[in-house]
Amino acid sequence: MTPLIHPADSATSRSDAPGRPHLLRHAAAGLAWTLIFAYLLAELVTATAWPTAYSFRHDTISDLGVTTCTPNMCSPLHVVMNAAFVALGLITIVGAIGFRDYIPHGRRQWSIVALAVIIGLSTAATAVFPSNDGAVVHFLAVLPAFVSRHIVLILLAVWLWKQRRLVAVWSALCAATGITGAVLLAIGLQVGITERLVFYPLPAWMAVIGAASALTLLRAALIPVRAPRLSRRNVR
Repeated sequence: MTPLIHPADSATSRSDAPGRPHLLRHAAAGLAWTLIFAYLLAELVTATAWPTAYSFRHDTISDLGVTTCTPNMCSPLHVVMNAAFVALGLITIVGAIGFRDYIPHGRRQWSIVALAVIIGLSTAATAVFPSNDGAVVHFLAVLPAFVSRHIVLILLAVWLWKQRRLVAVWSALCAATGITGAVLLAIGLQVGITERLVFYPLPAWMAVIGAASALTLLRAALIPVRAPRLSRRNVR
């Protein structure tokens, strides 16, 4: 497994790259994004607590965060789900800032970070403004992340194509999945499934990249650096 990218103009290629601050920041970012796997557990636990059967096909993700009960919708563990939304939003921002050195400097780097901040804040706002408090307000809270997640994946696929081909392909695959889900959601097919096709690709992208980067840094820390052998010619 390899880090996100390692372009020639990134901060990791400069003289201060081997420094502890860079390594610690990248390790923290990788660990943060790896924790995204726990989001799925939070969603599953919240869904199983419903007094009526929660349908992953017909019920939305936001339904897991409703704070009041109706005959058809009740989420006793809504605190768990809403806490997961907030945590996911914060983790998105923290990881993007920590991994910013792997994006070419300039407008590209800050565009990605800015989009990550928008996505993170919008994801957290999903919990602050649950759907039962008003459909319009909830929609406006979710909309920025709904749009920005596809943009950031497309930009990563384009900008990383030359530096890190495998990550670019993974980004393009996630972007295509999300856009496909958005189209299917718009035409009204199985809202529970299509909404997850829109929502899951970006967290999945971050979780895989985070785990790969964390494992790479861990392996580098555990394997000692061997000094190059001196040939007889150099000894003389």
